[in-house]
Amino acid sequence: MRSIQPIIMLATAFALLILQHEARAQLIPGGIGYAHPAGGKAGTKIEVKLGGQDWTPDTEFFVGDKRVKLELLTPPGPVLMHEPPYWFDIKSFASDPALPREISARFTLPEGMPAGPIHWRVANANGAGNGGIFMVGNTLEILEDESLRTPQQLPAFPVTVSGRLKRIEEVDRYQFKAKKSELITCDLFARRLGSDFNGVIEVYDQNKRKVAELFDTEGTDPTLTFAVQKDNTYTVSIRDVDYRGFRSFTYRLVVDSGPRILTTIPAAGKRGQKQTIEFIGIGVATGKAKIESIKKEVAFPADEKMASFAYKLETPFGNGQSYSFPLSNFDEKVTGTEFITAPGAVTGRLTEDKKSDTYSFKGKKGELWTISCDAIKIGSNLDINLSVLGPDGKELASKDDSSPSMDPELPITLPADGDYKIIVRDLSGKTKTPASVYRLVVDKTKVNFKLRTLPAASVPIGGTLALAIAITREAGFKEPVTLTFANLPEGVSVPANLIILPTVASLSVTLTCTKDAPASAVLAKITGTAKVADQTITNTVLVPLKGYLAARNPDSNLTEEILVATTIKPPFKVKPVVADGGIRVHRGATYLPEIIIERNEGFKGEITLDMAGTQSRHRQGIRGPVLVVGPEVKKLSYPVFLPEWLETARTSRIALVAIAQIPDPKGKIRYVQAAMDGQVTMSIEGAMLKLLHPPEELVLQSGASFEITLKLARSNKLKEPVNLELLVPEEIKGLVTFNPMVWPINSDTLKIKVATKPEAKLEGLWLLTARVTTQFEKHPVVSETGIEVEFLPAKENPSSANPALKK
Repeated sequence: MRSIQPIIMLATAFALLILQHEARAQLIPGGIGYAHPAGGKAGTKIEVKLGGQDWTPDTEFFVGDKRVKLELLTPPGPVLMHEPPYWFDIKSFASDPALPREISARFTLPEGMPAGPIHWRVANANGAGNGGIFMVGNTLEILEDESLRTPQQLPAFPVTVSGRLKRIEEVDRYQFKAKKSELITCDLFARRLGSDFNGVIEVYDQNKRKVAELFDTEGTDPTLTFAVQKDNTYTVSIRDVDYRGFRSFTYRLVVDSGPRILTTIPAAGKRGQKQTIEFIGIGVATGKAKIESIKKEVAFPADEKMASFAYKLETPFGNGQSYSFPLSNFDEKVTGTEFITAPGAVTGRLTEDKKSDTYSFKGKKGELWTISCDAIKIGSNLDINLSVLGPDGKELASKDDSSPSMDPELPITLPADGDYKIIVRDLSGKTKTPASVYRLVVDKTKVNFKLRTLPAASVPIGGTLALAIAITREAGFKEPVTLTFANLPEGVSVPANLIILPTVASLSVTLTCTKDAPASAVLAKITGTAKVADQTITNTVLVPLKGYLAARNPDSNLTEEILVATTIKPPFKVKPVVADGGIRVHRGATYLPEIIIERNEGFKGEITLDMAGTQSRHRQGIRGPVLVVGPEVKKLSYPVFLPEWLETARTSRIALVAIAQIPDPKGKIRYVQAAMDGQVTMSIEGAMLKLLHPPEELVLQSGASFEITLKLARSNKLKEPVNLELLVPEEIKGLVTFNPMVWPINSDTLKIKVATKPEAKLEGLWLLTARVTTQFEKHPVVSETGIEVEFLPAKENPSSANPALKK
């Protein structure tokens, strides 16, 4: 059955092999990467920020599509922290998205490249890791302006906006004025890009009345179509269903006008044939915001190399986005065909009154058939269950999901001659619409095999790695399969005569790396060849890439290339003196846990300590610096800053990573890293320094000076001077000014004077931050308080808006 958050999995045994591989791997580049902007138009060059976890300065990037050029413009930057606001209470116990590093890069996309995803991957001297997805588009592209405080204006349609939900509680808003009364469709790409959030699309008119909304509760990304009226202004808002946000939460919002095709009957086209197609969609017949249908004749291409065909439906109400037809060699039948001439395909539709369909086909004893039914893959809301009944009326087999797909595929061997029945049912429990269609395919099972393995392999220099190649046999395939590896890294080899015997489900292949091999990485291919009678069958091993989180079509994540890297084992270990201890520390201050450095004999180099990409629990601003450790240091204190807002009802933690420059056997300097063994755990108690701003309403003209009242409480442990500064949002720096000062001794209340400039950019509500800083044991102690100020145009009288200012 379909789950709320579908987890796309391989077979259980294969999943265990993945876990075993990752358990013994060192700190490889991890997590799902992201790009911002997350896509671009074919025929252009797009400068982006690529982000990912545990990247080193020598990290290499790989793109499988040879048409695409990826240039790196900068090395990875610092570890990037979550920005406020933060979660508290129960949500603070959940782990954050991984802390990334980012690089500047440039994609060059060739002219005429079809729309769709490009997968990029990364590797370094620590191993081959994951990458991300960059989406190719074919419409006008614009980038979200993150500095705007008002809705961003959209130009003419179609248009694609690349944005991101950078902070918790962020809501991005886009606005347009309707040039005519028509339908508008907003298609949000988020999970399809690897962004781990469930999107919400909400639409408001100029009267702030909600026109339409759609929540992605199934992890498939929302697509919303709504009607607009000429000359009215509409605002489209984008957010996460739970108001989460982080810089990796990138998205692409495609906005287009015209009718929207939901599905078709039949749901596929036969190559080289003209056929009458019923297009089912919103506004396809009348242009109104309702599901309706229209019939058109479509000529499908005969090219056997084409798996799909993009068709643009032309209507008097606009054309909308292209619809992609799967192509087949079957006679594509429609509902009403109760008998299927197998092999064949039929498109059916379930309704509130018709909960199931029954079809029959003739078969002979011993025949091998594969019965499949596409629903989710073609955009339907059905969750199909298939049952097959034998000539005696008894159920032979049934199937719901076929992992990793959410649609069923049922191979079956017929036990006798006769008529067989196929029953198609829906298990979703959802209300049926005219678009609740499915495509049932009955096909002879071909003698064949499929091969799968991991997307990445990390082979230690001078060592070995066991790589499992899993096989799925179809239609009674029982032949041995010979494996061939191509384009392995320098120094890496596999045994000769690699054969998967008919009696096993997988083969463990040992990759061996010589002691003098360089640390390097390449995209390699593995093929399997078998002989069946006089026929030779050759299939490439496919690997499932991480990044595509939507449940629409898991097959889009498969690729033919495995990323293989040779790695350097870290000659050091790092661990805290008090492992997971929960030492009591003051919030708003710096904690100095002791860290032990263990070097292998012969290694005398510097080690750099930094925050790890993977952290447990919500960070709430806990941070540590980049700290270089000298060659002779065996123990040190690592400063961890604990913001004053940390909760005392839970422990807080930080994980570290150690990095060192080490030459590979060819003498090339590489960056080797290892995760700290354990983490620093802290129990939080009260602050030593607290700055407060008594409640007061501040509304004034831009250009006017004003006073802020501040109060300070400090522990007797603090003996150093307390410095006061005013932090101003980046957008209005220079327009609001205050000279930093030392807080007067023996004073707990202070009024400070702030100056402003009379500029329109200052108008509106702004949050200023007063910050005091001192030191305890030579490390910072900090407290902050926010001050909301509303600036009016210089001509407006603030006393009328705020009577308190009359004083």
